[in-house]
Parts: sequence; structure tokens; C-alpha cells
Amino acid sequence: MKMQDVKTLITSGTILLAVALYMIFGRSPAEEIDTTVTDQQGSISIEQVEEKTGNKRFDVDYIKAYDGLSL
Repeated sequence: MKMQDVKTLITSGTILLAVALYMIFGRSPAEEIDTTVTDQQGSISIEQVEEKTGNKRFDVDYIKAYDGLSL
């Protein structure tokens, strides 16, 4: 076996091992942190949030999105 073939075999084996380990031990999207807010009875209502924080919700009108780029 030539030295080039050995290098190719080692490199390919290392890449395959890394991919296999990632697939086995990597986090799946289903395991991402849950961002929903729930309590013992289920969902927390807007009224409960307003009562606990003292903040009030108010309506706004959406005008447009502006990303800072001029066209």
C-alpha cells in the first residue's frame, strides 16, 4: 500500500468517526430548550403576567420593518 493511500484511509476514517460520534451524541432539534411558559395549571395568561410584573400590555400599529439598509 502506498503512503498516499494510508493517509487517505486515515483521513477518511477520522472524518467518518467524527460524523458518527456527532450523530450519536449531538443534540437533536427536539432537545432544544423549551421556551414556552407554563405553570402547574398550564399556560400563563396575560392577566397573570400583568399582575405579577406590574407591566401593562398595550396595542401598537405595525408600520414597516427597517433593517438599516437604504435601497
